[in-house]
Amino acid sequence: MNLMEATIFAILIAGQPVEGIPFSCRLTDDPKMAICSDDTVIREFADGTLEFNGKHRVSKNRRRELVFTTGVTAHFDSLGWLQFSNGFAARRLEGDVFRLAQPRGPDLTCRYTILARRTRCAAE
Repeated sequence: MNLMEATIFAILIAGQPVEGIPFSCRLTDDPKMAICSDDTVIREFADGTLEFNGKHRVSKNRRRELVFTTGVTAHFDSLGWLQFSNGFAARRLEGDVFRLAQPRGPDLTCRYTILARRTRCAAE
């Protein structure tokens, strides 16, 4: 499971995190399952599909485009941002650090800590 992708998708599906409270996800002992700070449970299936709380799914079609069961669509813009139809945008800054622009509120900086098997997104 790409935990950073799963974390960003969890935020997109849930909406904006509570301002001032970091959002995080961690892998469980089962590398195909993660739990987030808002109690979202993410499961990965053999085909790479991610399921959020047993009801929303994100997969990639044959052209490697993201498919959300919520109806959200995504495309890359000319500056390298992954733009989502619900107003969010994501971009890798460097290594394991990503920026998530929200439609309302401050941008979030998301970091992946390999040893802790955890992501953390917070306004900076």
